[in-house]
Amino acid sequence: MKTIVISILCFLLTTQTSYAYIESATFESFYDPSFNQSSSYSLVIAGVLALITGFAIFITGGTASPIILSIGSWLGAISSGLSGVAATNYGLALLGGGSIASGGFGVLGGASLLAAALTFTTEVIFDYTLDSVVNEYKYSRLIEQSKDLPSLPLPINISGSAIYENSIELLTDFDKNSPFSSYNKKLIDKIIVRLNNNKKTNTDLDERLKEQTLLSLLYFVTNDFKNAKSNAFSAIVLARSLQLKRTLPAFIFATSSLYDKEFDIDELTNNYLNYSILAEPEHSLTPILFSIYLDRLSLRLHDNLVQSNVLNDVFLIMNSPVLRHRRTVNYTTLISRYFIQLKLEQQKIQVLATTLNRTIRKSPKTLTIATNSFLKYERLLDGSEAIINKFIPLIDAQNRTQLSNFFRLWGSYNSDKDRLQTLIRELHRTQECDSFFGFIKCLFK
Repeated sequence: MKTIVISILCFLLTTQTSYAYIESATFESFYDPSFNQSSSYSLVIAGVLALITGFAIFITGGTASPIILSIGSWLGAISSGLSGVAATNYGLALLGGGSIASGGFGVLGGASLLAAALTFTTEVIFDYTLDSVVNEYKYSRLIEQSKDLPSLPLPINISGSAIYENSIELLTDFDKNSPFSSYNKKLIDKIIVRLNNNKKTNTDLDERLKEQTLLSLLYFVTNDFKNAKSNAFSAIVLARSLQLKRTLPAFIFATSSLYDKEFDIDELTNNYLNYSILAEPEHSLTPILFSIYLDRLSLRLHDNLVQSNVLNDVFLIMNSPVLRHRRTVNYTTLISRYFIQLKLEQQKIQVLATTLNRTIRKSPKTLTIATNSFLKYERLLDGSEAIINKFIPLIDAQNRTQLSNFFRLWGSYNSDKDRLQTLIRELHRTQECDSFFGFIKCLFK
């Protein structure tokens, strides 16, 4: 009888195993050279650095603010274990900025914006106009702005179907120094065509899921966010049906959706981004994932499609107990975005309130924008203060100097509220006095 029971159990276990599917839509399955073995952190980070194109903090004459280089080097070192220039570059990628300012502020790019945000000044830096404040949605403009943003690295795990392994082999010829070159485009297009053709005939669900996820990743790396989103969603649906993790396509779907004209930001952040991070929190890419999402989110904060309270939702994800060991890095990454947004609102108020252009100064729209910007400025101060308060228990001798830079910086932005309010009051008074009856009224004030 005992032998019969054991035989039945063995049969059941064998049957279950035969229907078991492999976790093939996770970060680990694409970025660890030996699936389910130790992570190759240095290879992953090297891949990230290779795709940070145009991201240079050296603004003029090969120099940059000491505080920027200091924070970048420190952040890169504690988050990756790198040293020297590699640590600085990786730290700067985490701090963000990208090319959010391109197209809206003349020749100034994201590096200048990051430097301005992290070295407080009340000087006018950006050439704001009403046109640059209210941006019409253009997918092509967002794509152009994204070319200088850090992206996901190409996969390094060669384990998969024959077509997957062939695709990875072809990707070894990818020129990482010029991701948007015509050569790379042809190479990626060739792989994409093969993967799309194979989709129609491949009946192995594991293989199909991994190939579908690879498709979404390749579209994402080459800034084709519409196809990245579509293929990521297909991978999510397939993974759900197989009851498998889908952290990589979930992240690609959340981030790519930010390029749509309209989207549900709560759903993207609190569902898809939350899942992509917390379902696989130990992976070496986690710090850069937040940066990739935040930089693209900043593009939509800039065009006012989403409000700054979404940054608090990201903060809540970062504050999860499973990310406790990365809180210093993650909080620093997030607070830099708060300072970038504070700088943008500060400049918006200052330029519009002091412009010499009479048409702009007389426009009621100008006062409305300046007033709304001040309300956003106050909300951003509150949000960044919450992060700083979370920082306090993390401070030790090693991190105290760097973190104190952020405390002083927050104090400077907070102290600037009075000046900005005064500028808005003066703008209001100017508009009140501009009409004939308003001028008479102002004479007797």
